[in-house]
Amino acid sequence: MDIEKYELIVSDVDGVLLMEGEPIWENVKAIRELISRGKKIALISNNSGFNRVLLSRQLSYLGIKVEPSMIITSAVSAAMYLKERKDVHTIFVVGEEGLSDELRGYGFRILTMNEAEAELPDSVVIGLDRLSTYDKLSLAMRCVSRGSLFIATNMDRLWPSKEGLKLGAGSLVRAISFSLGRDPDFVAGKPNPWMLEMAMERANVKDKNKVIVIGDQLETDIKMGNDKEIDTVLTLTGISTIEEVKRNVIKPTYTVNNLLDLL
Repeated sequence: MDIEKYELIVSDVDGVLLMEGEPIWENVKAIRELISRGKKIALISNNSGFNRVLLSRQLSYLGIKVEPSMIITSAVSAAMYLKERKDVHTIFVVGEEGLSDELRGYGFRILTMNEAEAELPDSVVIGLDRLSTYDKLSLAMRCVSRGSLFIATNMDRLWPSKEGLKLGAGSLVRAISFSLGRDPDFVAGKPNPWMLEMAMERANVKDKNKVIVIGDQLETDIKMGNDKEIDTVLTLTGISTIEEVKRNVIKPTYTVNNLLDLL
């Protein structure tokens, strides 16, 4: 492949640059090299728990300079969607601090469990929550059954960790969907193409032939790029395997063991 023809690199984070907060060094080195060649970089992540400012600082220590505005998480996508609705002011969150912080930053009031029991929230937002409890999920389910808007940050089945694969945010969402027999009202994260459109707009790149999407999951990263007819790279450092590529109808433009192969 000719990596030089691309102006904007749109990369995932978990399973590409980091594995549960630890660098995936081959991929970090490759992205650093691409930036040194003048490529623009945008990060799109379904991980709603990231604090974009802290993530920007962490990546800066690794030699990857990316402004928080060029980091688009599913929390940002969910917050922007809810802000456009005009009828959502209070939210009950099943998710980590980064999700709550992002929603607060957009002016929403985050309800505690006790407040959500007494005051029906306008919306329930579900993201990856590694400290979630049965009672918290049950309360979220009751709120949705009583009329709260049902928002999923993403439907990822799996999440890559140093110990191996773990349950993704979609597993928590599915628990509520199964209980109530209904899908979320909106899924904010990948493969929703508007995250990619937002990245291109912020990078001021309009020609999709100048953009390439890098990720580790066929169902999210690669499908998002394919749906926008943008070239994609699957790196085998995260979730999807070469065996899945062979049997899945979703096909990347390129498959690499790690991103050094791009160079």
